[in-house]
Amino acid sequence: MAAALIGRLTAPEPGAPSLVVPAVGLAVLWLLARGVSLASLDGAALAACLFAIVAVSDVPLASGTALVVGLLAQVGLTVALLRRWCADVWGIGAGTVAASAPRHLVRLVAAIVAGGVAGGAVTVLGLLAEGQRLGALDLASLLGRGVAGVVFVVPPALVVGRRRAIGRQGRPGDEGGPLELAALAVTSVVLYGVAFLPESVPLAFPLLIVTGWAALRFSTATAVLHAVVASIAVVVLTLVGTGPFAVTDDPRVGVVLAQLYVCVVIVSALTLGGGRDERRELLREVRHAQADAQRQFSLLRTMVDTMHEGVIVVEGDGRVLLRNPAAALDPVGDYTLHDLTGRPLTADQLPSRRALRGEEAVEQVLVRMADGSPERLVEVRATPLPRDADTPARAVVVFRDITAEELQRRELTAFAGVVAHDLRNPLSTIDGWVALLAEEIEDGEAPDGALTRQVVGKVRSASVRMQSLIRHLLQHATSRDAELHPVDVDTTALVRGIVAGREAEDRVRVEPLPVVHGDENMLRQLFENLVGNALKYVVPGEPAQVVVDGSAREDGAVLLAVTDNGVGIPDDSKDLVFQQFYRAHATAYSGTGLGLAICRRIVDRHQGAIAVRDNPAGRGTRIEVVLPGARGPVDPES
Repeated sequence: MAAALIGRLTAPEPGAPSLVVPAVGLAVLWLLARGVSLASLDGAALAACLFAIVAVSDVPLASGTALVVGLLAQVGLTVALLRRWCADVWGIGAGTVAASAPRHLVRLVAAIVAGGVAGGAVTVLGLLAEGQRLGALDLASLLGRGVAGVVFVVPPALVVGRRRAIGRQGRPGDEGGPLELAALAVTSVVLYGVAFLPESVPLAFPLLIVTGWAALRFSTATAVLHAVVASIAVVVLTLVGTGPFAVTDDPRVGVVLAQLYVCVVIVSALTLGGGRDERRELLREVRHAQADAQRQFSLLRTMVDTMHEGVIVVEGDGRVLLRNPAAALDPVGDYTLHDLTGRPLTADQLPSRRALRGEEAVEQVLVRMADGSPERLVEVRATPLPRDADTPARAVVVFRDITAEELQRRELTAFAGVVAHDLRNPLSTIDGWVALLAEEIEDGEAPDGALTRQVVGKVRSASVRMQSLIRHLLQHATSRDAELHPVDVDTTALVRGIVAGREAEDRVRVEPLPVVHGDENMLRQLFENLVGNALKYVVPGEPAQVVVDGSAREDGAVLLAVTDNGVGIPDDSKDLVFQQFYRAHATAYSGTGLGLAICRRIVDRHQGAIAVRDNPAGRGTRIEVVLPGARGPVDPES
């Protein structure tokens, strides 16, 4: 009701239509906020208020009725179009988009204009039916008052309401501060005062410069409020007869210009502010996208750089675009690439070249060094990268050295074969003698006692060999895979305990030994094997004489040695005895061929060294072991 009365105050003369009708804009906002249409109690209340205003005003009843019906038509159509076209805008639908967003602002203005045109058309038809004669300026004024009323209220209310509801975090760096805002206010007052002074030069529309200043340097809500205040000033000054819109020859021209100015100044603020907000949002999204891309790049780069496999990206001309540290560790010196048959690879056969031609290449390549270094086996996977018409061919090549894996695989294959063979022999022995005993039993006669004793002896002997092999296999696996727990170990006490356990004190002399830093269980296994071999491989008929001694070296390591007077090891077997299942005296002495291989693995895991030498005092063997020295004091009782 108050808005309608205020709107009547903007009538240029008694009985004339209002210059603007803010009640229409408030009615649109009310229906939007309530979520109802014109065909509701709210719509009926609105109609009653408008008719009441007409009843108490000096507007003829017929003309007032035409005006009210036109305004109601405008409100109903505007609300319907806004809900249909701007459902994502905050305050209209369930969305949170600002009314000043360029794409939605176009729809918002279109809905307001369409509603204004429809309402104006209804009013014009009513007035024509009453018998009034309307000119072009009258039609423009009737259309403009409705549109200006909605533009004056709805978009500013939606923008300011969203700002208050959602808020914002901090002031952007490109936005003016309080001092600039004060300067804007002062400048606006001065310019509008000059433009609307009596007999001044008509400079109303150039005043849009300050609107642009407000929209480009401050928030859209601030710019819209500035435009609303400017519109109020223009309407008031025009009504009191001052300013460029009040000095026209025909007052109706001034009314239309004032209505147009209200629409232009508010829509300009919305357009400039919305465009600036959208640009700012796009820049923010670009910065976030760049930051995300940088984080992704850093993550991927870290992942690639920490890979043990070499990774390179090559272009069609052979240029390397990217390589990780593992790929930078190329062999030093000249080398050639070969396939698994040993034939050199041509340039076109290289996996990278094949990938650049669009093929997926996965193969193993032999790398042979020109200086005679051991060849390496490398697994290479080359994959073409996606490309478009403007991008040259590119490929990613991943390679890794599988030499150790291949050696381990071959070793495992050989190991499995030997184990199967060595287990098959005692099993065959057991099976054969048990079958012989079974035949005796099947004949219905009690087995001969001598035969039974012979069978039992052979089976027991085969079982002992199997147990020995299995024990050594377990020791072999332990020496390779068990976790080390290094401590300072009193090796003198350790070796003397081993000798005592074998009841060999009369055959083995243990000198005072330096302390070793290592895994106590593995060191016990090491010296069990070394002392056991020294006592085992003796010259028939001669008692074993074994000496275990040692000394500390200047580099912090210790040298331990087990010397015997046994059969010795031929020179051509001194390096071979550390291989799995190799036996220098395979025919004369039983064994599994794993003892010294286990010793070698234990020493290697302690970063030490082991070697076979001749007994410097005569016949026999001296096995020397270099191990890390003590790290701290050792309790002899430990």
